[in-house]
Amino acid sequence: MQKHNILIVDDNAKNIQLAANVLKSTNLYNIFFSTSGEKAIEQFKLRKHSLILMDINMPGLNGYETASIIKKDSTTNIPIIFLSANANKDSIRKAFEHGGEDYITKPFDELELIHRVKTHVDLFSAKENLLQEVNETKALLEQYKLAVDASAAVSKADLEGNIIYVNNRFCELTKYPRQELIGKNHRIFRSPDVSDEIYKSMWETITSKKTWNGLVKNVAKDGSNYYFESTIFPILNYSNEIIEYISIRTDITKEIELQNDIVATQEEVLHTLGELGEWRSKETGDHVNRVSLISELLAKAYGSTDEDVALLKMASPMHDIGKVIIPDAILLKPGKLTLEEFEIMKNHTTFGWEIFNKSKHQLLQAAALISYQHHEKWDGTGYPRGLSGEEIHVFGRITAIADVFDALTNDRVYKKAWSIEDTIQYIISQKGTAFEPKLVDLLIKNLDEVLKIKQKYNK
Repeated sequence: MQKHNILIVDDNAKNIQLAANVLKSTNLYNIFFSTSGEKAIEQFKLRKHSLILMDINMPGLNGYETASIIKKDSTTNIPIIFLSANANKDSIRKAFEHGGEDYITKPFDELELIHRVKTHVDLFSAKENLLQEVNETKALLEQYKLAVDASAAVSKADLEGNIIYVNNRFCELTKYPRQELIGKNHRIFRSPDVSDEIYKSMWETITSKKTWNGLVKNVAKDGSNYYFESTIFPILNYSNEIIEYISIRTDITKEIELQNDIVATQEEVLHTLGELGEWRSKETGDHVNRVSLISELLAKAYGSTDEDVALLKMASPMHDIGKVIIPDAILLKPGKLTLEEFEIMKNHTTFGWEIFNKSKHQLLQAAALISYQHHEKWDGTGYPRGLSGEEIHVFGRITAIADVFDALTNDRVYKKAWSIEDTIQYIISQKGTAFEPKLVDLLIKNLDEVLKIKQKYNK
């Protein structure tokens, strides 16, 4: 066990020897001594001590003055016990005023001296250990802070959501200088594209003392959009009360923009493939645009998720891609098909399925499904599998009604365009047979918007 160093300061060598002998008997301490205040200060600087026993009346610097000088050293909290024959109240009061932690009068009781010294040494040791732990924790926290600051955008907010701290990366991400951000509310970054429900959920989560994680789109000072993964922590005090919030953001703008570029490229490729199928059947490529946009409109009205709406919009142009495999004699025939020819024509749904179904990509899987099911009917009389009701995927049900509406209201090689009135009457007549009743109602309810799409993409 490591022994603690104790410094005994007294101008009387006998007093030093007496105290030293008592403390040495415990085998807990290394004893050092000085016979004057000046020498005590020199000793104090030579090594680390855990306690000082200080006499008061000494030539030169007295005990009070020596203690005051030692206590001015900001690097030490060393306890000082005054060991003096002065038992009056004034001497004791002055001892404490000059930094003493305790006061023992001479002649001292040996057991009292041992226990007083041990108590203060143990307390000093505990304080030193705690201080070391605190300093180590501070050092670790500072390193963690530097690591986080180097890799993420960090901000702190008060209980109202007002900004009280931002790091450099946060300023770079938002394009705001620090002085413009402090005191502002985080609402200044909100994008109109983000639902208020997301922010409501975020606030409810963190005010409930829980951590919130999510992807957020914000607007920078210059009006540009940026995307980030955010983790918001409520910071609690010892009373388990929230005192502030810390948000750590990882910028993923480049990744999102790349993803958007990929999606846009995929959409363009699918539209081009869809138009290829239409051109082969001597129809305008605008059919796939109209079906795509009408499907998007109906999916939104139907209550589909934003993800499904976007997926349907991109995949629906592929509904007739299987026609590229149908022979020209059948595909381009101006008159009515024979039963045999119609059976061959029906295969375009299966061909489309086979073209895309091998892919594991979500978009091409959706295209395969739409191609396969867009001629199924609500009552089960459609093809190729005779599915009915909700056995038909909602993508297939929506694309079916969008496809029929657009096909009837435009010229085809085998017919002239129907009027809007006749088309609507036909679709109403097929409510609950060919088409899901809810979708028929939504088409009629949103007919003005459907006609705007038809007018914009009608060549």
